[in-house]
Amino acid sequence: MSLIERILGGDPEAVGEAETLLRDFPDTENGFELRRALVRNYINWKGARRDAGVNDLERDSEAALRHMRLLHAAHPEIHGLTHQFSSLLIETGRHGEALRVLEELLEAVPAKSLGLRMTILDSIARVHAVQGRSGRAAALFEEIFSTALAACGPVLDENQQTFFGSVLARLARIRVNAGDHAEAVRVIEDFPHKIDLAPLNNTLNRARALLRDGLPSQGPDARPVDLDQLTVACVKHGTKYGADYVNRLYAMVRRHLPGDWRFVCLTDDAEGLRPEIGVIDISDRPLQGWWAKLALFDPQTPFADRTIFYLDLDTVVVGDLGFIADLKAGFHILEHSFNPGFNSSVMLFDRAFAAPVHDRFTRSALDRLTGDQDWIEECLPGIDIFPRSPVRIYKSLEPDLDSAGLARTGARIVTFPTVPKPHQVRSGWVPEHWR
Repeated sequence: MSLIERILGGDPEAVGEAETLLRDFPDTENGFELRRALVRNYINWKGARRDAGVNDLERDSEAALRHMRLLHAAHPEIHGLTHQFSSLLIETGRHGEALRVLEELLEAVPAKSLGLRMTILDSIARVHAVQGRSGRAAALFEEIFSTALAACGPVLDENQQTFFGSVLARLARIRVNAGDHAEAVRVIEDFPHKIDLAPLNNTLNRARALLRDGLPSQGPDARPVDLDQLTVACVKHGTKYGADYVNRLYAMVRRHLPGDWRFVCLTDDAEGLRPEIGVIDISDRPLQGWWAKLALFDPQTPFADRTIFYLDLDTVVVGDLGFIADLKAGFHILEHSFNPGFNSSVMLFDRAFAAPVHDRFTRSALDRLTGDQDWIEECLPGIDIFPRSPVRIYKSLEPDLDSAGLARTGARIVTFPTVPKPHQVRSGWVPEHWR
């Protein structure tokens, strides 16, 4: 079996051999294929995708980017390779560089390569959206429709449906987040093709729910958050995270959140937790991994308070959390910065309002959906999202920010839902705050 075949088969010794070979002989005859095999190794999950969030820790986007950067430098004429390079730049938070690469690529790709050009435009629009330039992103999405639809036949094939459905969902989500719910509904309903795609369906349901009911925080029964009657909660289930993640999270919240609140960990193993941390035993719960978070919404879970502020363990608190006292529960959740949908890494909710997430759940959702955040959106599409500035996803930030630069972003909470995790970042503002 060749070295490349061994790498693609997941042999860690083969990966080490290839890294050594390329380090000592960077111009080796089959270096191009070796680097491509290493990129695939570093960006592919090992094992089943529906693994409740364990195997993604094996993903190494930085190592993949290191090889992809060299591949792109050696072969800038391979457009597909350049686009893959830009995707890794986006994934690792290097948005400025990604935008430059994508715009240069768009200039180089001939007009007849319409599919690739539209894919590049989609990537450019997504970068603009992540960086907060929603108007520019929306204009690019509109350009994609006006240009690409004219080249399609009367019926979209499967790939076209996936592409247009994704773009349509992103455009409609921009309208939703701008508060123009009616326009979001119109954008989807007036599209000339019927597309059955989960992000698109969820976005339409969200727009309709908001148009019908308004935001929970604006309802007459919405209560201001009282920091003296608040439980800060986290969930540690299985072996993905150790007690140190819980202890560090508690310490960060203690430094940055005023008030007489309580901190509770829902866990199947309380060994090693600080004595100040309350424990709710969920070892008898049948759901695993991120699905274990549904215990947060169970009316029988013995919380002391009606209002819950939930933080994933892979969260770094970098500033004053007192901003939540200006919010009203309901149910606030994080809007994913890259995909049309929710991210349940950070949530603030009134238990009575959130109870349907638990009460309506059936085990069929485990087979239909990737994780708990998909179920939350399906169950309660019309909930509030946090303001964009204070709650951020790590890869939506430039990776080399110093603390002064981080402060200028307005971030208070940075969550790490993919990789790296906080313990894997060895320098800069992350270890400064993650303690």
